[in-house]
Amino acid sequence: MPDPINDPNALPIPLGVRVDTGAPHPPLTQADVDHILAGRASDQPISPALARVQVVMTLGPDGSVADRNNLCQTGWAVLFASDSDPAIKQQLQPLLDLRQRQVSKRAIPGRKPLFRIFEGSDPATGGVLLNPDGTSQTAQQWTQQHGTSLTAPVVPSVIPYYVLIVGSPERIPFSFQSDLSAQWLVGRLYFDDLADYGRYAAQVIAQEVDPAAPTAPSLPVQPAQTAVWITSNQGDVATTMLANAVSGDFQATDGIAQAPLGQDWGFGVDFSLRADATKARLLDILTGTRGAASVLFTGSHGAETSPPVTDEDIAYQRSTQGALITQSWIPNQPAASGDLFQAEDIPTQNILPGMMVFLFACFSAGCPAIDSYSANADGSPIMIAKAPLISKLAQALLAHGALAVIGHVDRAFKYGFVDTSGTSQVQLLRTPLELLMQGNRAGLAADSFSTTWGAIEGLLHNATPAPVANAALRMHIASDDARNYTVLGDPAVRLRVAQIG
Repeated sequence: MPDPINDPNALPIPLGVRVDTGAPHPPLTQADVDHILAGRASDQPISPALARVQVVMTLGPDGSVADRNNLCQTGWAVLFASDSDPAIKQQLQPLLDLRQRQVSKRAIPGRKPLFRIFEGSDPATGGVLLNPDGTSQTAQQWTQQHGTSLTAPVVPSVIPYYVLIVGSPERIPFSFQSDLSAQWLVGRLYFDDLADYGRYAAQVIAQEVDPAAPTAPSLPVQPAQTAVWITSNQGDVATTMLANAVSGDFQATDGIAQAPLGQDWGFGVDFSLRADATKARLLDILTGTRGAASVLFTGSHGAETSPPVTDEDIAYQRSTQGALITQSWIPNQPAASGDLFQAEDIPTQNILPGMMVFLFACFSAGCPAIDSYSANADGSPIMIAKAPLISKLAQALLAHGALAVIGHVDRAFKYGFVDTSGTSQVQLLRTPLELLMQGNRAGLAADSFSTTWGAIEGLLHNATPAPVANAALRMHIASDDARNYTVLGDPAVRLRVAQIG
């Protein structure tokens, strides 16, 4: 059986299923290994993640921040592309006004404001500019433009610690977001429908207390309940590994001395595993038919379409890439509509308001244009999408009630729950969920992925002797895997949960 959980020497198998053929993505080949290692050798020697673990004081904000959940200390910023449509900002204005009031309610006279809007092309206040060659600024270029860098502690009065990127990955690349996330707490909003920005802003405001309200209303308390939905498709290696490892840990049946997921924070868990991980069950969870939940974790294959050729292909990929493959799918059979949970399956009325969603699946947050792990025989890149895109399913969740979606850009591998030596590390998936249950903001909950990314980069950089090819490959892919977890939505959103204990 290729790439079993206890064989760290096998070449990794990406998760993901080709919708048209039903074929799971095959294991990487030796040609892929050579391509990946050659590409990594040409990378910059110091990545933002490596800087995070090598420089003592670069673990987030500077000493002015004692509480990373306190927006009055951390600040909050929105970052637009320099040529962003002003109508988008207009749709988001109520959310920007709320964040400004929240950040400023304890402002200290004489200090710089910790609320910032980065937009336009003015170097002092500008958004993400276009370089002369037509590419967008990198995160390093943009932070340097504003007087700081990716290798220094975050000074909230320069660039606040929470940053909401607003824009397409065509204009503000995925790499910009991941590099900035090595230091800042970052989320992204991008919708195809302009009105969805306004819908999202209204949903966030409905879940938060406005400092400008004439009286202080009681905080809306959300249900202390998590839903877990994990497939295990018959005869499929990847989802079998996932279901066995993650469900065993979350249910505390794997022999590790810890409580079930969320128990220490007063959360109950409703499990929909294997045969129960159906399309109908997931819809019941999202709409509350199965009972209210404020946190949802899904684990499954993500849908992958053939590289588009025609406009019809592009539209189909846009609607399908990153959809969830349900339990009804049979390996090596084309995925029918009943085997997919995608954006069109989200009901027109809102799902449970204020939900936090973690989608563990390939492309569940977004998809790059170029295959990151394979190349053509002549070394030329393989195009997998006409342009980089945000998952339509994630967009639909955010437009219809979810506060944040944590998902994966690009293909996902098993390194979210197993390290490169084959040791279980389900805590990488469990930690963000429990941080959300404790009432931490979404960006802070997802920051553990940046820590893991930095730790792996440190091991790669400092390894003596250098890892042999396949070991190095596994570490590079594990580094990518941690880097590619992404927050969609405002990184400052949080659950309003009852105090525990």
